[in-house]
Formats: sequence, structure tokens, C-alpha cells
Amino acid sequence: MRALWAIPVAVLLTVVLMPVNDGFYETWINYDAQGDSQQWEWRYHREVMRNTSGYLCGHVLALLTGVWLAQRHRYPVALAAAAGVASAMAAAVFVAARAIGGERVRVTTDGRVLWEPGAIGDLPYGPLLAAFPLYALAGVGLGVLFGGRIRSRAARIVAVVVLAGGWMVATMAGLLQDDRLGLPMWTLVVVPPLAAATVIGMASLSLDAWDLYPSLTGDWGDAAADALVLGLTAWTAVLAVAARARAAAAGPSSRR
Repeated sequence: MRALWAIPVAVLLTVVLMPVNDGFYETWINYDAQGDSQQWEWRYHREVMRNTSGYLCGHVLALLTGVWLAQRHRYPVALAAAAGVASAMAAAVFVAARAIGGERVRVTTDGRVLWEPGAIGDLPYGPLLAAFPLYALAGVGLGVLFGGRIRSRAARIVAVVVLAGGWMVATMAGLLQDDRLGLPMWTLVVVPPLAAATVIGMASLSLDAWDLYPSLTGDWGDAAADALVLGLTAWTAVLAVAARARAAAAGPSSRR
């Protein structure tokens, strides 16, 4: 199956983006972390970003893989292939990121134990990984609905540019959520890329590290994780119903 090309590409993205994730905190959050709490936040944010390297780009790749498969196979075959390939992508990215990502330093070279908050939320890997096959299935629906309508190369380039631009804006907005969620919950449900990025952002920035006495102000990304699964499932279902209707209307001669 030629769609298997997406798996090594996803792993490559995980490796290539690792340096970007390393420097994200200092570039966008706090370039001069001071005190125990800010130093901890920097270390923990770096750990979370490294261990989720490739996830957000992998989601887009899964979506595009679904669209690609919809143009080359009948609808039921494309769905099965998309779910299988995207699940393999999720597993490969998870293993690669965990193998390279590592953990934060907890003890200095002279044996001093570094400060940490009393309780740290678990990173919701499950929803982020489940998003891979959901995105791929949604991509199949998009491919069936719109693939045949965007015929010219220029139109396809414009569509990719618009998708990339919107995804980048949503991703940055989510990754920059700090201390507490500053977005209406409905926006996370309606815009899955925003929800996915918010999961990662809030997973490491839920502590008010700027306060004299650091306190927990966020939920470690739990609400955004729920919104991600809910929103993606809803979008996938809507696109599946519309795509099935279009495939049925096209008749048995259609490749979809």
C-alpha cells in the first residue's frame, strides 16, 4: 500500500521538530526563567513539548493521507486504509518522541533536588493519539466531498496554503494558553487543531509560576482533551454521512 509512506514521514517530522520544541518556551513563553517555579515550568514544558514532538504536524499529515486515499480507492476501502495507516502513524510517533524526548532533570549535578509542585497532571496522550485515525477518517470524507471539485493545480495550492495558515494560527493560539484556559470551550470543540494544541499547552502551563507562592490555575489540559475527542468525532461523523451520500449518488462506477 503506497499510503505507508506517511509513517516514516511522521517519524521524520518528530525528529526534525525536536529542536523547535526545545526552544519554544524561551522563544514564546519566558526567555528568562527566574526562581524555582519558573525554572520548573521551563523544564517541564520542555519535557512535554519533546515528548509530543510531531503530534500536531502528524495530525495534519493524517488528514492529508485520508484525502489522498479517497482519491485512489473506493470509499469503504479508503476508510479502512486510512484508519490503519493513521493508527500506525500514531504508534510510530509516540515511540519516536518518547525515545528521543527523555525526562526533565530533577536533581542537579551536586545532588540538590530541584523544586517541583506537589501534584502534576498526567499528559493526556490518549486523546492526542486517538486524533490520528479520526483525522484520517475525516480526511477521507473531505476527499470524497471535495477532491473531485478542486481539479486545477492552482486551486489545490491555494487550498493547501489556506489549510496550513489556519492550522498555524490555531496551533500557536493553543500552545500559548498559559495558567488557565482563555478560550471559550465551544471554540475547542469546533476547531480540533486548536484543541490539540491547547492540550499540549495547558499540560505544562497550568501552574501560575509567576506568583510568589505558585498555585495551580489550570487543569493540565483535561478539558481541551475532551473537547478534541468530541469535536473530531462530530466532524468525522458529519463528513462520513455526507461522503457516504455522495458516494452512493456517484454509483458503482465511482472509485469512491
